[in-house]
Amino acid sequence: MSNQSPGNPNSMPKPSFSTPQYTTEPERKRKNWLWLGVGGLGLLACVAAVIASGLIIYNRSQNDEAAQGNNPALPTIVIRTAMPLDGETAVALASVTPTLTARHKISQTQPITVADAVSVANEPEFGPICFKPVTLNGDMLACNGTFPPTTVEVHAIFEYANMTPDRDKWARVWYHNGSEVLRVKEDWTGDVAGQFDYNLNTSDKQPLSDGTWELELYANGQLQTYGAFIIQAAQAVTNTPVLPTPTSAPAPLPIASYKLAFTKWDGSRHSVWTADLDGGNQRFLLDFSASPSWSPDGSQLTFYGEEGIDTQAAVSGGTNGVWIMGASGENPRRILPEGTGHAVDWSPVGNLIAFSAARGGPDRRIYFVYPDGNPAPFEILGEQPSFSPDGKQVVVKACRPDCGLWIVNADDTNPRRLTDGGTDGLPAFSPDGRKIAFSRNIDDNVDVYVVNANGSGLRQLTTAPGNDSVPAWTPDGRGIVFRSTRNGVWQIYLMNADGSNQHLIIDKVGAGDEWAFDKMSVK
Repeated sequence: MSNQSPGNPNSMPKPSFSTPQYTTEPERKRKNWLWLGVGGLGLLACVAAVIASGLIIYNRSQNDEAAQGNNPALPTIVIRTAMPLDGETAVALASVTPTLTARHKISQTQPITVADAVSVANEPEFGPICFKPVTLNGDMLACNGTFPPTTVEVHAIFEYANMTPDRDKWARVWYHNGSEVLRVKEDWTGDVAGQFDYNLNTSDKQPLSDGTWELELYANGQLQTYGAFIIQAAQAVTNTPVLPTPTSAPAPLPIASYKLAFTKWDGSRHSVWTADLDGGNQRFLLDFSASPSWSPDGSQLTFYGEEGIDTQAAVSGGTNGVWIMGASGENPRRILPEGTGHAVDWSPVGNLIAFSAARGGPDRRIYFVYPDGNPAPFEILGEQPSFSPDGKQVVVKACRPDCGLWIVNADDTNPRRLTDGGTDGLPAFSPDGRKIAFSRNIDDNVDVYVVNANGSGLRQLTTAPGNDSVPAWTPDGRGIVFRSTRNGVWQIYLMNADGSNQHLIIDKVGAGDEWAFDKMSVK
């Protein structure tokens, strides 16, 4: 691969010749020497003309080669138009070839200036870039030009040579769909030669945005190599199970009268927001807060406060714990310190607040606190609690010792297993207490299910590619809100209780590694 940057052939320095200086001679010899000098100069001029022409032709050919080196002929990229459910379902294929823009053809149009760049005898060399994707389940795939919607990280691997640590400078520039999204310049701290593995990912380890990604690598201000890949857009699968059709059209959901409490994740912290159930009137309440749950009358919210919340509310000692604030975010106050808590739930009758925590051991347990901050004298093995409508029972994710969803009295008596799925979690009691919505992971794909409170009538509600999780019921029991990555980013959807009429209501909410912090509540 040529490591020369493209340039203008006319900028090539032209050979220059200085006039010879002669000593004084007798007059009788001067004319003879003059004629010899004139003839010699003519011969030298002819030779110089031939050399200059050769250099210009050579320089043009070298610049053409450099331009071609910076515009690699990318192979045709095959993109799946639908994602299979089980890895065996046949999908249609379409071909797409990324188009190189002018910035790759003439590196001097957008040079990266390095003020103290130095000339070296052996110029830096970067080889072609091999892009390897990492998917949600942690698998690293082979080098390719097209990656699935579940790609959470991309490794840009390339060979390099003639790089001098602490002297040479290098830079990388990322573009997404033609727009620059990242530009980093720094000193080279690697070896003189070897292989470099440079990673691209999001801070919250969520799938990268679909579309065309391009990477330029520079050394001392000169473009060395370029590569591109495409991340597929998540699309609906055509051969998914067909949901039963209701005998009559369901009545419209009264979305305008309900308020949704939810979280957003920006890569470093959660924040609590509220919105109408159609996604309108979004309102930020508080940073460093997660897992909101409405009080029975809708005047307050309980939530889990994260480290850093003391920048917004006065608190003594550690900041983490169970908090309460007004419905508009006013008067946030901690009622119970807890450094390992999440998944907070306020009882529908208002007397208790449940949360899960890992106190001094690997197993999480459900603890209870009264709204005035006094702890209740009982606990339950498990996590991710949801109260029954009468507040007497809690459905939890637990292994007692068999794993699944369990329904148990709030004082930890009369436990009974509801499901036998070890990946079942994030359960939510329906307002009438007859059903439980929950998430189930099958083959690294999470979907929303519903089951009767007696364990019968298990039914899958979502089937789109991507993860569908964290369900929450509307107060009338006719709708379910849930989070989804079917479009490559975390969004909030609303559907009827039978799984029909799934539609987007809030875009780009993000999610951290622990989804229990992203529980939602509707009032």
